[in-house]
Amino acid sequence: MYNFDVKELSSADMSLWDALVDQSPQGTLFHKSGWLTSCARSLGQKIRIFGCYHDGVLVGGCSLFIDRKKGFVPVASSTCTLTPYGGVILSIAPSTSVHKRETWYRQIIFSLIDYIESERFFLISIRNSPDFPDIRPFTLNGWKSTVFYAYYIDLTNNFESKYDSSLKRNIRKAEKNHLIFEPFSDISRYYALFCDTYTRKNKKPPVPKHLFTELYSFIRDQNCGEMVVAKTTDDEIACVEIVIWDGKQAFSWSAASDFRFLTSGASSFIMNEYMKRLKDRGIPKINIMMANIPELSSMATSFNPTLRPYYEVKSTIFNNLLSGRR
Repeated sequence: MYNFDVKELSSADMSLWDALVDQSPQGTLFHKSGWLTSCARSLGQKIRIFGCYHDGVLVGGCSLFIDRKKGFVPVASSTCTLTPYGGVILSIAPSTSVHKRETWYRQIIFSLIDYIESERFFLISIRNSPDFPDIRPFTLNGWKSTVFYAYYIDLTNNFESKYDSSLKRNIRKAEKNHLIFEPFSDISRYYALFCDTYTRKNKKPPVPKHLFTELYSFIRDQNCGEMVVAKTTDDEIACVEIVIWDGKQAFSWSAASDFRFLTSGASSFIMNEYMKRLKDRGIPKINIMMANIPELSSMATSFNPTLRPYYEVKSTIFNNLLSGRR
């Protein structure tokens, strides 16, 4: 048995947290303290990070956004707008033995669960990254689970050779239309195009401009992403995408298209071009982040990606009371 201590991390501990994110198999850009604080500040929420220590060394943790519904009911979630997952990260286990490794991980997670539940949040929702496959410590504690999916493309091989014929036709169509691919930096123009997509559907844009601006500033300052555009020779924007990355992978994070160019092949063209750029950067894979959007998943499958599940777990204060844990 291992002895673990859990405490809430302070601002002075953020460098330790970010170092754990970098070395943890589950750590992503969405776990980084700069990303978390930018989101919390823009959305008027609080970010709390609970760290698990072994012999004084940070070996695991869980990041949670705290919101107070109707002003007083505390709700904790590992996700927020433009942050698709986060939650638990773990250090590499000190043994290759399956038994010792699972014991190590489970005791860290059990320690985190116990501490987080003691905070008496009305609802706790933790959507972990696709590299966090084992949610049994949560379900054994009575948490409810939901499965989500991610599409990954391996950038280390000749990924273009695996494209479906329909995708290749769309890329050729874009090339025949003389679309131009290049970096882009006008976040206001991007946001206007993003909003127009929802306006045409009589929906309110789900993301405030100041959140896009805040996160894009973080991306630019940390050199962990870029905005790229596919445009016509007349400088009309057909499609814009913001792609972000960390040391392990890239994410097709956000996109907007002009409806006038929906049949131009621009979306396929821009994805193909930026994946080639990512490969040149030495980034091994990309999560194209379309698997949970039915209207986009068909396009995503034309890239012949690998489908991977990931999980959200939830608990309420009522679950804890009924189980007798609190």
